[in-house]
Amino acid sequence: MNEDKNKVGGEEVVEKKKKKHRFALIRLLFLIFLVMGNTLAWFIYVTRIDNSVSVHVKAWDVVFQDGEDEVSTNVNIAVDDLYPGMNNFHYQIAAYNKSEVDAFLSYTLLSANILGTEYVTVEGRADRGETAQEDDYTSAELEDMFLHDFPFALQISVSNLTIGDTNGLEYYSFDVVWPYESGNDTEDTRWGIASADFRKNNPGVASISLQVKVSIIQDT
Repeated sequence: MNEDKNKVGGEEVVEKKKKKHRFALIRLLFLIFLVMGNTLAWFIYVTRIDNSVSVHVKAWDVVFQDGEDEVSTNVNIAVDDLYPGMNNFHYQIAAYNKSEVDAFLSYTLLSANILGTEYVTVEGRADRGETAQEDDYTSAELEDMFLHDFPFALQISVSNLTIGDTNGLEYYSFDVVWPYESGNDTEDTRWGIASADFRKNNPGVASISLQVKVSIIQDT
């Protein structure tokens, strides 16, 4: 009788261990499928995306009125697609100085939205008439972050800090570059999947949007 009980008890232990192993195997297969699914979705997105080159040029004629020392305007820039190996995005503002005085060029990054995360700079709050928040970046800090903290680089530049009088011409440039291999495979994959998910869930919404104040200040 005792032998039968021991036999039954042993069989129950073995069965429980089998069930435990089956559950662990199922959970492992589910995790593998989940990871492969996300990676596959990102890969399909990257390989099917349109490879058209994004180049835009906007003209800005500047004329100083009497008593006016500075002319500025806010511009909005949108980068639709963002993925490793994308064609370089390039946007230019051609500033023409129609006045009879030399001038200086400057710009201020007011706000940016990267895959749904919004950043408003201290200067951007002031432009909106809002009070700066404790965790707000300055324009220079946010610009530095976009150059060094992502696998892609977002850069704003001017062709020259001064612009000559009477039809002087200089350019503001906005560039986004993301090489196929940025040197950090983990970040490329993480941000690549995030970008693909964002585009899937937000059709028609730009991956990157910027608001920048460009200014030309009269040389007095």
